Amino acid sequence: MSYEDCPAGLFLCINVLLDTVCGLINFPTWRDSLPSSLEKTFLSHPPQLPLSEQFNKLPTYSDILLKNNDENSLSNLYKYAFQTPTTALGSVSTQDAMVTLLILVLMLRRIKALVCPIFCGLGRKFGRSTHGPEWEKNNEEKIMKFGEYVFRLLFHSFVSVYGLWAFWGQPWWDDAQGGTKNLWEGFPNQPIASSMIWYYLIQSAYNIEAMVSLLELSFIIKVQKPFGKSKAIQSPLSIQWNPNCRGDFREMAIHHVITNLLVIGSSHFRLNRCGSMVFMVHDISDVPVDMSKLANFMKWKVTTVICFVTMVITWAILRLGILPFFIYKSVLLESHTISNGTDGVLIKIGYALTVKRELHDYSEHKNGEDQKSFKKKQ
Repeated sequence: MSYEDCPAGLFLCINVLLDTVCGLINFPTWRDSLPSSLEKTFLSHPPQLPLSEQFNKLPTYSDILLKNNDENSLSNLYKYAFQTPTTALGSVSTQDAMVTLLILVLMLRRIKALVCPIFCGLGRKFGRSTHGPEWEKNNEEKIMKFGEYVFRLLFHSFVSVYGLWAFWGQPWWDDAQGGTKNLWEGFPNQPIASSMIWYYLIQSAYNIEAMVSLLELSFIIKVQKPFGKSKAIQSPLSIQWNPNCRGDFREMAIHHVITNLLVIGSSHFRLNRCGSMVFMVHDISDVPVDMSKLANFMKWKVTTVICFVTMVITWAILRLGILPFFIYKSVLLESHTISNGTDGVLIKIGYALTVKRELHDYSEHKNGEDQKSFKKKQ
C-alpha cells in the first residue's frame, strides 16, 4: 500500500471503531451501504489484518539446518549468526535471540568487572594529582563513577562507529532515496541485515546489563533460615535497600524499564529501522556528554568547555533536530501506512514513552547522578 493511498491514523482509528460496532450488531458489510458520495473517502478504506498476523516467521538455527540439510557445526553456527540475514536473531523475543542475549549480558558484565577497576585506578591517579592525596579518602564514589563513565564513553563510541559503518548510505537516512518513508516500506516483513541484527543485540544486552547493575547496586539480598528466632516462618531470602542506593533510584528504575520495553518491543514488532535511528541519535550525542564528565573530573577546564560546546551542538542537531523533526514526525505522520488504527495507536504510545525517556536523559545530564542514601531522600 502506498503512502498516498492510506488515510491518516485518526481516520483509521475511526474505521476500526465502526468495524467493531457494526460487527457487534451483525452488520459487517456496512461499507456496501455507503452512498456514492462517500465511496472514495476514508470510510471506504478496507480493514487490514492485525499487525501480529502479518509477520512472517523468522527462521531459527534449526530451521536453517533443516532447510539446507546441514549438520550442526561451528561453521554453520557462525554462518547463521553473522552471514545470514532475516533470522530469528532479528527479534530479541525469540528463543535464539534470548540465548544470545544472555551470553552477551554475561560477557558484558565480565568485561566490566575486568576493565572498570583499571579505569577506577586511573581515576584515583588523576584525583590525587588534581585534588591532592586527602581527596581520595572521601571520594571513593566519584572514583567509581569515573570508571563507569570511561566504560560508557568506550561503549557509546564503539556503537556510534559501528552504527555509522552499518547504516551509512541506507535509504531511510537519505532524502534522495525516499528518506524516512523507507522506515515503513515493506513493513512488517522487511529484510534484517546481519549488521542490524547484531546492532540490536548489542544495544539490548547493554540496556539489560545496566538495569541489572542498578538492581545490584540498590538492593542487598541475603539467604536466611526459614525459621527465625521467634520460630515464625519467614522468607528464605531477605531483600533490603543498600545504604549506597542511588538517590535517583526511582527515576533510573523507570528509565531502564521503559528503555528495555522500547528496545524489546521495537524488535518484536519488527521496527528495527526506526529503532536503529533512535539508537544512533542517542549514542552519538552521549559521547560528548561522557567526555565532558570525565574532563570535569580531571579539572581540565579548556577540555571541559570544548566538550560542553560539542555536547550542546550535537544535542541541538540530533536530539532537538533529527529526533523530533524527522524520526518522531515519521512515526506520527507516516507509520499509519503500515498498520490498522489500533496498531497505529500502539506505535504512538511508544513515541510517547520515548519522549519520557528523552526528558529523563536531559534531567540526568543536567542534575548529575547523586548517590545519596535512598533513605535520606525519603
